[in-house]
Amino acid sequence: MATRVLTGRAMRLAMREHIGAFVAVQSVLLFVALMIDFAESFDSIQAAAEGRSMLLVLGEYTLYRATDIVTRLLPVAALLGAFLAEIRRRALLETVILASVGVSALPTFAALAWIGLATGALEWKLQRDWRPAAVFAQVELGAGDYAERFAQGLTDDQTWFVQDDRAIAGQVLVGPRPELRNVSYFEGLTGLGFDRLIRADAVRPLEGGIWRFEDAEVWTADGRTRLIGDPVDSLDLPLWITPERLEYLRPSPFYLPQDVLLARAAAMPGDPEIETTIWRRATIFLLPGLFAFLGASLAMTGFRGRVTRVPILVAMAFGGYLVTLSLKVFLALGEQGAMAAPAAVLVPALLALAITLTLQWLLNKESKGRRLPLG
Repeated sequence: MATRVLTGRAMRLAMREHIGAFVAVQSVLLFVALMIDFAESFDSIQAAAEGRSMLLVLGEYTLYRATDIVTRLLPVAALLGAFLAEIRRRALLETVILASVGVSALPTFAALAWIGLATGALEWKLQRDWRPAAVFAQVELGAGDYAERFAQGLTDDQTWFVQDDRAIAGQVLVGPRPELRNVSYFEGLTGLGFDRLIRADAVRPLEGGIWRFEDAEVWTADGRTRLIGDPVDSLDLPLWITPERLEYLRPSPFYLPQDVLLARAAAMPGDPEIETTIWRRATIFLLPGLFAFLGASLAMTGFRGRVTRVPILVAMAFGGYLVTLSLKVFLALGEQGAMAAPAAVLVPALLALAITLTLQWLLNKESKGRRLPLG
């Protein structure tokens, strides 16, 4: 019996419908998002294609943007696809016929479990590896919004890095060989001043956390109110910042490659945005499957026998939208430190699970003849 539930004909029928609906929804969402993006980014795509084949650049850009868009919209497609698949199965009387011969919803949920495993693994890989690679490949291509936001080169403004009683400020040369320019480095900072100030034209990384200050001046307090300056050609000092921190200066943690993210987490323990991103990537595989279960359960609630309860279906669709919206809300709370990272990441998944179990419990009671307040 268990084998038939997991692999039988009813399960295969449900899987076919749900895969088709998921692919259709994901394709529509991707197409719409790409068309909006092309309208906004076409000028930069043309600029990037100067001296190259426009078709090749456009194809490359489309691949990178599609990877990014699918990563963000896959859980939504899982929920909406399952919702529409169950409505279509009901319209074709497939679920009515199966129920009339005593087949429960278990084959449907077995199909959703298989699909959830596949889409969960895909989403995990996208979040962890493929999306960051696509984002920075787009930056290298020089087209689109990411290329503008994360462009390599010298920053216009100074950036500050602070740790305990030390601080360093300078313009950052963003790129594979990052460095600081026009630098001011303060030691012994207190509410009343500092013990030493080093100004340098450039600060470049060496090995082992050592940085070289070039064409520097060392200004030391003399114990009164004066600073005594001492020019030096170069000075090697340990700093807490890493070359990777400068190379990936502008991107938020959720854009970073996994190795860079973990290195930054080690260098900045307790940072809520980094912790939330790590937890998100570690648990994201749960979301597509749980959202698919939720979408199917929401759709099932809209029917009683052969009666379609349209107001209930509309209300369930709106409820599903609110759950997907909660993803951004709770992630923002985690990234801002207003909520612990594990809670911020897991609450939407647990909310989807709780609603699914509640709806299935109500549907089970209703199937046994007990009238429930579902319309």
